[in-house]
Amino acid sequence: MLGTILQRAVRDGILQTNPVRGVKRPKDKIRKPPFSFEALAQVSETLRNAEAQGNNATAIAAIRLLAMTGLRRMEALTLRWEEVDFRARCLRLSDTKTGPQIRPIGRAALEHLASLPRIDGNPYVFPGKMGEGYFIGLPHFWDRMAKRADVKGVTLHGLRHWFASAAAELNYSELTIAGLLGHHIKSVTARYATAPDRALLSAADNTACRIAELM
Repeated sequence: MLGTILQRAVRDGILQTNPVRGVKRPKDKIRKPPFSFEALAQVSETLRNAEAQGNNATAIAAIRLLAMTGLRRMEALTLRWEEVDFRARCLRLSDTKTGPQIRPIGRAALEHLASLPRIDGNPYVFPGKMGEGYFIGLPHFWDRMAKRADVKGVTLHGLRHWFASAAAELNYSELTIAGLLGHHIKSVTARYATAPDRALLSAADNTACRIAELM
């Protein structure tokens, strides 16, 4: 950041050279959580056991959707039924980090959504226990599940990285994965202004299916 600021000073004639040039910087720390299908299987088994023990079904369902779609936590928790387009196989998100988006979604994830109950008077896919709001206790629930599964260093946002890693394991390109995650890249987003294209739907299907096999 300092180098960028001083480069502006060079451009404006305030400095002759950029003193940051040539300074060795330490390598960026890799912050993405380690991924393996084995770790995902451990989490899946933990969720199944929790489900059998009568743990919070809404929280379990939300974690499964995050794993199968790569959605951000709040994109999933604030998801409304009206935003789920089963016919076009996508989510028409009204509010994301980069504004409204159409996000491709795999068949396995759609089947998961279709299996969830709807609460009269509550528009959210993952409703709260009371009123018309959405579920808010997911981070604490995930922490308990991750600990039981002996999966360390993986937050709920880490499930998004896991989805991307699963797609990479299936040999999809970075551009395709960016489209699946909703990254704002014009060459990707421009192709599905009204609905996702077949290539993205196929990638979403295969990735979600592979994860669902473990779920």
